[in-house]
Amino acid sequence: MRDRKIFLTAFIAVGFIVKVFAEFVHEVFGHGLFVLLFGGEITSFNISLLWPYELSYIEWPPSRFTSAQMAWIYAGGMLACLSVSFLGQVLLLMKKKVRWYFAITLFWLAFWTLVNSTGYLIIGGLRPFGDVYTLIRLGVLTSHLSLVIGLIIFLIGLVTLSWVLSRILSEFFPPRNASLGVTLFWLIIPVLFVVMLANPERGLQVVYLPLTFIPALLSFSIRYLMFLSKQETDANPNDVTEE
Repeated sequence: MRDRKIFLTAFIAVGFIVKVFAEFVHEVFGHGLFVLLFGGEITSFNISLLWPYELSYIEWPPSRFTSAQMAWIYAGGMLACLSVSFLGQVLLLMKKKVRWYFAITLFWLAFWTLVNSTGYLIIGGLRPFGDVYTLIRLGVLTSHLSLVIGLIIFLIGLVTLSWVLSRILSEFFPPRNASLGVTLFWLIIPVLFVVMLANPERGLQVVYLPLTFIPALLSFSIRYLMFLSKQETDANPNDVTEE
């Protein structure tokens, strides 16, 4: 039996460390890369340890860029995060046997980069927020389009990451507990939203809080339907006839 305490401690610690790195991916590998690509320079950047209460940022001289280049720069953070997230998800889905500490690191990276990018899209679709606000002003997005894209991408990630997490947890816990753990994990979304609400500068409304429980409910529904399907299969095995 694997040491569950070591696993849970590592799971939480790695989650925080990778959260900070995901911010670096968004700001430097995303915005910063396009700034440098278009011949600009990065004047300063800050990676917040308190995200999402306090947002990270990167600064550059904006006057030398065209509107099209600015659009790529502001979209770069989300594009970089989405690329890293789905690359991580593909690797986790393709590799059936991965050492658990590599698996949780890659899982957290895929999760945080997914939440980072889709969070901007979803919140930006509900109210003016972050990079999406600028992209809407530049005519690249509309609020409705941002919301729809964000929700679709997040739901895809919800399904794949839930399956990956279930497989990871199954190495340490019985199937029923692992399934419950997946549902409990998605309660991190309302926690993150509450942290954002705590900062009045974000301008978010508490009325949206009940919506943040939907991922956990969806996860529970999916796992429950899979459980019922398995129970039905076990209760009605294929008949074997002899001639």
